[in-house]
Amino acid sequence: MTQHNATPSKTRWKLLIIIYFACLIAYLDRVNLSIVAKNVMEEMDFDKIQLGYTMSAFFTGYAVLQIPSSILGEKFGTRVVAALAILWWSVFTFLTPLAWGFTSFMIIRFMFGLGEAPIFPCIQTFFSRWFSFKEKAIANSGMLMGVFFAPAIGPWLTVQIVDNLSWRWAFYAYGFAGSIAALLWFIYARNTPQEHKDVNQGEIDAINIGRTQTQIDYLIKKEVAPWTSRFLKSPRFWLIGIQYFIANYIMYLFLSWIPTYLQEARHMTFQKMGISASVPWLCLTLSVLIGGFASDRLVSRNVSKVKSRSLFAIVGFAFCMFGLYMGAGAESDVGNLLWLSLSLGALGFSYIASWAGCQDLGGKFGGSVSAWMNTWGNLAGVAAPVVTAYLVRAFGWQGALSMTSVFIFIGCFCWVFIRPDRSLVEEME
Repeated sequence: MTQHNATPSKTRWKLLIIIYFACLIAYLDRVNLSIVAKNVMEEMDFDKIQLGYTMSAFFTGYAVLQIPSSILGEKFGTRVVAALAILWWSVFTFLTPLAWGFTSFMIIRFMFGLGEAPIFPCIQTFFSRWFSFKEKAIANSGMLMGVFFAPAIGPWLTVQIVDNLSWRWAFYAYGFAGSIAALLWFIYARNTPQEHKDVNQGEIDAINIGRTQTQIDYLIKKEVAPWTSRFLKSPRFWLIGIQYFIANYIMYLFLSWIPTYLQEARHMTFQKMGISASVPWLCLTLSVLIGGFASDRLVSRNVSKVKSRSLFAIVGFAFCMFGLYMGAGAESDVGNLLWLSLSLGALGFSYIASWAGCQDLGGKFGGSVSAWMNTWGNLAGVAAPVVTAYLVRAFGWQGALSMTSVFIFIGCFCWVFIRPDRSLVEEME
């Protein structure tokens, strides 16, 4: 670490770029199956229910390892744990096209999910040590922009790969890209700013603004979160998980089934679907960028976190619910796409509040709070593909989307009581 330079170094922002690309690749790896769903169903003789179960196998593995992976990241450091996670999931992305039937496909997707599980808890632990309290939402915007830009470019990019090569090459290409990201992270990342040779004292001072020396020492110390003594006893801890189940259920409905919906219900060609399916995700990417800057700006001006986090989330859920309901009944393709874009785009404000809220509620244990929240989110990932398939079979696409829109109200209700203005550790003291 370089000492007392006049101008603070920018190492944390360079690392945020690597995080952006890792998250981009992670979601390209996820979205490609929904884009090539019809190819896979035809070649492997799957029906919608079977395909739904293969999608859910990923989220089952993901959910199983969420909380254990947060403990690993806090105990052994984010550099090694995150690098191994990225490499693991990239290997199983590469192996996906080599499956020879339903069972092998399910196993590979489950193992792929286990590999992706540690990445977001590790990122949240990293953020708690590398970014100041005024930069939490902006840092999470960088992460979420990678997450949501992938489904924006993924349909078009995957269509190009499929048209020019085959559906298998989409998995090979994304698996290779992930391996590169794992190497970059391992080479350049460090667990704390104090360990990084490119971080000067100016940057450390900027990161630790508003923190006492005791708080700084507390953040650096490797320690496991107080799960049983504090977190699980707090209603707010449960509510942030429940609201994220709602948010991710909607997001995974879009990720898993909207490409197929556009082809079957809207009768779009494969090429037109590749463009249309990207539009809602572009809106979501833009909303997390705007929401992140706006939320942190309000916090830096001493606006309460009830307004700068909770109100953002409530508004996001409300417009998401309205847009999905209206989109389900829209007659024209243009109207349908506009309403769906409003629905998914509005959800970005809820996502910013959720991930920044993990830092607000968890403090140095933001990785554990995010793992808990993300466990609920990935239970939604298990449910959404299969439940949607059954709803479509029973009620058709319009009925399935309309029914789904109604329960988004639960997310609004949760945020009335989450109150991210006081950490969970403080609450129990």
